[in-house]
Amino acid sequence: MPSASDTAIAAAPAAPAARRRFLPEVQALRALAVGLVVIYHLYPAAAPGGFVGVDVFFVISGFLITGHLLREVEASGRVNLAAFWAARVRRIMPAALVTVAAVVAATLAFWPVSEWAVISRHAIASVLSVENWALALDAVDYLAAENQPTALQHFWSLGVEEQFYVLWPFAVLGAAALAAWAAGRAARGSGRRRAAGQPRVRAWAVLVFSAVIAASFAYAVWMVAAGDPAAYFSTFTRVWELALGGLLAALLPAAGWPASVRVRTFTALAGVLVLAGVAVLYRESMPFPGLSAAVPVLATAAVIAAGETSGPGSLAPLVRWAPVQWLGNVSYSLYLWHWPVVVFFHHLVSPRPHWWQALGLVAASCVLAQLSYVLVERPARTWRFTAKHTGRALGVGALATALAVGAAAVPAVSGARVIEARAGEAQALRQDPPSGFGSAALRESGGAALVRGSAIVPVPAQAAQDQNGIRECFAVWDAPETPRCEFGDKGAERTVVLVGDSHAEQWLAPVRSLARESGWRVVTYLKEACPFTSTQRVLERDSKLLCTGPNERTLESIGRDKPDAIITSAFSQFTYVEDPVPGFASILRALRGLAPQVVVLRDTPAPALPGGEPARACVQRHADDLGACSTPRNKALRPDPAAEAAKTVPGVRLIDLSDAFCTDRECPAVLGNVLVYRDKNHASNTFLRTVAPALRAALPPGVLGAP
Repeated sequence: MPSASDTAIAAAPAAPAARRRFLPEVQALRALAVGLVVIYHLYPAAAPGGFVGVDVFFVISGFLITGHLLREVEASGRVNLAAFWAARVRRIMPAALVTVAAVVAATLAFWPVSEWAVISRHAIASVLSVENWALALDAVDYLAAENQPTALQHFWSLGVEEQFYVLWPFAVLGAAALAAWAAGRAARGSGRRRAAGQPRVRAWAVLVFSAVIAASFAYAVWMVAAGDPAAYFSTFTRVWELALGGLLAALLPAAGWPASVRVRTFTALAGVLVLAGVAVLYRESMPFPGLSAAVPVLATAAVIAAGETSGPGSLAPLVRWAPVQWLGNVSYSLYLWHWPVVVFFHHLVSPRPHWWQALGLVAASCVLAQLSYVLVERPARTWRFTAKHTGRALGVGALATALAVGAAAVPAVSGARVIEARAGEAQALRQDPPSGFGSAALRESGGAALVRGSAIVPVPAQAAQDQNGIRECFAVWDAPETPRCEFGDKGAERTVVLVGDSHAEQWLAPVRSLARESGWRVVTYLKEACPFTSTQRVLERDSKLLCTGPNERTLESIGRDKPDAIITSAFSQFTYVEDPVPGFASILRALRGLAPQVVVLRDTPAPALPGGEPARACVQRHADDLGACSTPRNKALRPDPAAEAAKTVPGVRLIDLSDAFCTDRECPAVLGNVLVYRDKNHASNTFLRTVAPALRAALPPGVLGAP
């Protein structure tokens, strides 16, 4: 995010006359960085690598803040921590809290009630400066993988910086302590009294900062190489970027980098060109922030180190151009406001703005940024009540934080009340289902969305929880083994095995229902994100996902079960390192040798709504026009490699239950008062229970009571 440091902080300690108190090149860098981020968010085709603007801000912040801290230590031998943090409160908190408050208010007005609790969670995390950790937890949580971006997601970088501001002064104080210890030891060793003035803090700061950079950078490279999705948001993988700015502040002499004007001009121009090239060539799919982050970080450091330039090739005219300096001034507010503008436009208008709409959003963001800068940022920094009174600033900050946390909780509390009322209506419908309830609506009412009243089961706001509730029997994606679980009468004479990923797991409710009616035992082998195939997924090759090894051991365990029937299904949209059909066929042939009946359920139709919106959110936004949430049948039915493989293996039964989900033309999001999908691609547990009769009719004779 844009540096929250005061622009008057200079590069290095020196005689006051020799030190520049304003750095126009840093302001221009801020303008470039926020410009890259805004373009990336509004029109990513123009700058697919524009996300590196955040890395530019990190280096700037580390440079300015560290310069301030080093000068204070050299002048007084200490850091006034309370005053330092109070200054950060005055600079950062007001505009940030106003942004959070605006997002919370807009959420209550425009966002589906199902998302209110999520917004509250991220609003509270943003207020407490831990949004990066909230997103890191979501990144490694399979159940949260489909969460829509919130209007406060960009606060992650603000969280990283504020955590840096809390801890970094201690690194500077540590360097000062080491310098004092070394100076005292040298004085004692020489038998002379310590020289007047402060010890050489900067030399020790270089050592301390270098150690932090090395450790953090190595950790970032390791996490990215391991495919850990939390790496992008972790403070520990990002602190090296801020620390590198700090190292630059410690190294630069008071008069600037001692190089010729021509060399410095070339360095600045090269740094800017590298940043521009990175913005065009980088992609969000590339591993980041490992080795690839070093390029924009070092380019930023080069521009800062070059300082003021002049002569042929100098960027000075552009740097000092009034619009560029204005953009640097408002960069913090622009960063805060542009992302909510983007998210609400995507939600209310279109997930893919045309170029002219993108320009309008840029203009709107700039207007909000200017208003925030003039009405919030500047007045907050100069407010007499707190401007020169550390205790008051910290007290006001603590009070404002507490009030903001309370306000941020409002959507969650209000949403819970609304959901509770709707849940009561849905429960009454569940206990007394009407004719044509769920999938039966396709047979009895021509696919009507509602056959009695307007209640929907499950309540869309609670749809994400409408699952089988067998987490102990459903292995996480990086677990080394797939658990074996049994359901029903363990002494039953006949056994059916259900094996596969989450799209197999979603069928457990109807399979258990049919097994209970026919006296069968159900054994499951279920692992999220792991289709039952011998072909490796791309995600397994590139991350910590474990599938092929657990699948091999699961196959051996199924053989010991001696099942009478095996049922499997797989999410059709996974990507594999090679053609997946042979891998599925190989596993199916092996299964065919272990059981007399092997069934492949074609993957369920999946909604394809604009912007990847979950069906539950669409249903809430279009309660009066549920047809707007339907997906054309030809888009909902995707190519399914497991189904294709089933056609090639003799003795394997392929069952396609798409007609239990869709009409001839479309696949509705609601059928017979039942929400079909609980998220972007999984069917709700309630709806799949209504598909049980269709499953029984399609099973091979004798399996689970099939005719």
